[in-house]
Amino acid sequence: MLDKQFYLEYKPLLFSIAYRMTGTITEAEDIIHDVLIDFEKKDRDQIENLKAYLCKMVTNRSIDYLKSARKQREVYIGPWLPEPLIIHDVDPIQVVLMKDNLSYALLSLMEQLSPVERAVFVLREAFGYGYDEISTIMDKDVTNCRKILSRARKKVDYKEDINNLQVNQEELQHLVHSFLLAATTGNIESLLSMLANDVSLYSDGGGRVKAAIVPIKTKDRVAKFIFGLIRKFGQDDNLEIELVTVNGQSGILIKRNHKPENVVCFEIEKNQIKQLFLIRNPEKLTYALKGVQF
Repeated sequence: MLDKQFYLEYKPLLFSIAYRMTGTITEAEDIIHDVLIDFEKKDRDQIENLKAYLCKMVTNRSIDYLKSARKQREVYIGPWLPEPLIIHDVDPIQVVLMKDNLSYALLSLMEQLSPVERAVFVLREAFGYGYDEISTIMDKDVTNCRKILSRARKKVDYKEDINNLQVNQEELQHLVHSFLLAATTGNIESLLSMLANDVSLYSDGGGRVKAAIVPIKTKDRVAKFIFGLIRKFGQDDNLEIELVTVNGQSGILIKRNHKPENVVCFEIEKNQIKQLFLIRNPEKLTYALKGVQF
């Protein structure tokens, strides 16, 4: 049986890889559980680098899962959005995630990547692994890994700019506060000023709850949709709205009768809201309050 110290040392890293790969907390938890159970049967003395070995096992399991999940996601009702990870102060995973520069918006964009492209992208951009390490984990030569990463970056239009990321984090926090104030007070002019002209809103209900089946485009339509929701639910005394940290960035958690009903994530560009993500599928809100347990 694995000792507790070993478990605590490696699970946050392995979970973060699996979550970034699969886009779901539930599947990431299952993958880590299976990997650690299998690892108990191995002779550790025969493994030169435990960390690299475990990362390889998790990455391979995640790739296998993505291959099997692709068809299910293609027939999903409405946009398929990743499961949001709300960070609580006591979560050990927070330390790992805060080092990631993969926002919720980018996590959503990674659905365009093949499983192998996604693996190389996550290992390099989220965790800063060198190409030699990635080559070992992926069983591919360094040159091939570089080509895969280049192709993946182009698909998601990824631009690595840590300084810009830090500025955006501050802008996002301010915008989320302002967005919430404008939406709840009915200040349409203020809300419109925050939305980019080509803003998009994605709503994921998974066919289980009401949600927009297709993305909503343009600032006027997005604003109309938001105020429509406020008019419908804003007077409900059982509704609670809370500012939270989602995937390392500012977001909104909406609860009804103390149960999570909606998580709202944002992407900003040039100090305006470029994309909004409304996660409403109850299956994706299981961990919204309790977080990930270690």
